[in-house]
Amino acid sequence: MDITEFRESIIAQIRFASSTDGTSDKEEFLNYVSEMLVEAEQLDDMIEFLPFEGIGTNRRKIQIEGYSYNELDDYLTLYIVADLTYGDIETLTNTEANRYFSRARAFIDDAEYITKTAEESAPAYGLAVDILKKYASVRKYCVYLLTDRSMSKNIKEVNSGDVKGIPVEYHIWDINRLYQLSESRSGKEDIVIDLTEFIEHGIPCLPASETDEYIAYLCNIPGSVLAQLYSTYGGRLLEGNVRSFLQTKGKVNKGIRNTILNAPDMFFAYNNGIAATAYDIETNNIDGALYIQKITALQIVNGGQTTASLAMALLKDKKDDSEEKLKRIYVPMKLSVVSPEKAQELIPNISRYANSQNKVSDADLWSNHPFHVRMEELSRRIVAPAVDGHQYGTHWYYERANGQYKQETYKLTDAARKRFEMQNPKTQMFTKTDLAKFMNIRRILPHVASTGGQKSFAKFAEWVSAEWEKGDTRFNEGYFRQVVAMAIIFRQSDKIVKMQPWYNSYKANIVAYTIAKIIYTVNTKYPEYAIDYRSIWNRQGLSDAWINQIVQLSKVMYDFLIDDDRPVENVTEWAKREACWEAAKKLQITLLAEFIKELAYKDVIKEQEKDSRKDQKEVNKISAMVEVANFGVDNWKYLLKWNETHYVLQPTDISFVNAAIAMEKGKFPSEKQCAVILKVLEKARIEGFPK
Repeated sequence: MDITEFRESIIAQIRFASSTDGTSDKEEFLNYVSEMLVEAEQLDDMIEFLPFEGIGTNRRKIQIEGYSYNELDDYLTLYIVADLTYGDIETLTNTEANRYFSRARAFIDDAEYITKTAEESAPAYGLAVDILKKYASVRKYCVYLLTDRSMSKNIKEVNSGDVKGIPVEYHIWDINRLYQLSESRSGKEDIVIDLTEFIEHGIPCLPASETDEYIAYLCNIPGSVLAQLYSTYGGRLLEGNVRSFLQTKGKVNKGIRNTILNAPDMFFAYNNGIAATAYDIETNNIDGALYIQKITALQIVNGGQTTASLAMALLKDKKDDSEEKLKRIYVPMKLSVVSPEKAQELIPNISRYANSQNKVSDADLWSNHPFHVRMEELSRRIVAPAVDGHQYGTHWYYERANGQYKQETYKLTDAARKRFEMQNPKTQMFTKTDLAKFMNIRRILPHVASTGGQKSFAKFAEWVSAEWEKGDTRFNEGYFRQVVAMAIIFRQSDKIVKMQPWYNSYKANIVAYTIAKIIYTVNTKYPEYAIDYRSIWNRQGLSDAWINQIVQLSKVMYDFLIDDDRPVENVTEWAKREACWEAAKKLQITLLAEFIKELAYKDVIKEQEKDSRKDQKEVNKISAMVEVANFGVDNWKYLLKWNETHYVLQPTDISFVNAAIAMEKGKFPSEKQCAVILKVLEKARIEGFPK
């Protein structure tokens, strides 16, 4: 697909969506770009659609289409969509770009004026209040201009500015940049860092190891440079699991901060340093020493708190002479250069083992958790019922790693790619953060789902980790079908809400609260009944009764969320509070009679779940036996040989490994023995066993 076809595809999609959903083309374009940026890990969650147009002080025109707040990096981003052109690709001139930037910038400048002149019920009113209060001391503001035009070659760089001392950055996402992102094999916009802009010559390094899969370097990076890199690129430098960990546990480690400020010369001795990966580097030999001068797709997989603490010291502790102290700090860095082809396979493992001996738990690194792997396996195996006259079933594709769906099609022929996309429609793809959102709502936690991608994801991961320890059989085929049913409920509710005459914003919050309120009401008012997720799976859609129920209740939840007596001005922020959900629970509602008729008896649902657990138990037994056999006798023998020099296994562990080795004599270990044998193998792998 060339850039013209790519743009035509976007235009067709947004026109179809706007005509069927009754929304504006600008909202649909914002949603399209938002999805791309979330998939590319440029954003943690979808952009909040919050349209505002008006006239500010000095007759300045004000315009925004949405906003997002990056809690990890502490910056607020406003989004403005340029008028769509529809015909041939037109050029966005420097004058036009500056005009749009000025309109969005005016929203920040005139926030106080907006609070005095706008209706309190207006979606942008709460944001204006937050700019004056909650976001008054953010680290920076960003303005993103989104356009289907091609940026003029005369636009070399957009000058930054500031508002009351807070930096303002301007970014253009034009059709060329969007196209390049769509064609990126990794699914990301790779950061290319010229290290000579931060330090003369670059970073000194020593080659440490080289294999067919990666090249390793040991580096010594000045603390001031690492702090500047993080200040410039923020959370984009952090591998996804590390970013999630920081958002949950906090950016600044008190011990690290104390060393920075009180013992900077001892930092190298006290700190374990960082581990990172990259796709490519450029080096130069200067006076017999090797320096890394450029680095592509740098990702920190261990040491996120070290990095963030250095950056925060640079920003927040200037009164304690932090700038000079950072110059005295050196941070050891282990860098693994991995090709893009191997990245998806190797980087999660590098991250996992780099973090195996610190506070980043399996829950934090849950993209490697067996739950995650099982959901992927089920999504590839289970075929959804054929609907709408199709003569074939399809898969609901669970993306276990970012960009996985795109990777599947990268080397396929056109015919093979079309076949894959027919079997795995893009509309039926869902990510880890999608799953967390769906199931947090299913668990009646709409306020958690409303916190956005990473926070919602982390909370769900904690629950999954705890439940898995109790027994993994609950996560079975029936559970996967329930996940898909929740995806159907959420996505169809999303479309229903957009079509309502009263709708103007807060869609994600309205949808989360509407679905959660339905589930909560069924659980509390009709305890002998339960929602029939299986029927939704079989239908692959919602019945008229479901649709009518969502239409009725979504208006109730919208009115509740925007109520003038709410204790938090910003509706989106209010929806994230547990107090909001507690108040919503108390709303007295009556479910439609036609909806109640479609509920299932709870006893029947429990029997179905019981059967699914039994089936999963049998699958687990077989899977363990197959895995032990497939690992091979030679590898089990090698494990014992490896243990002779590493002393990891206990005598009991060794006896179980010998039971696996006995397969060469025709003696196969039992189901229970196989389960223990695999635990012994995992124990050895954590301690460095290479197989």
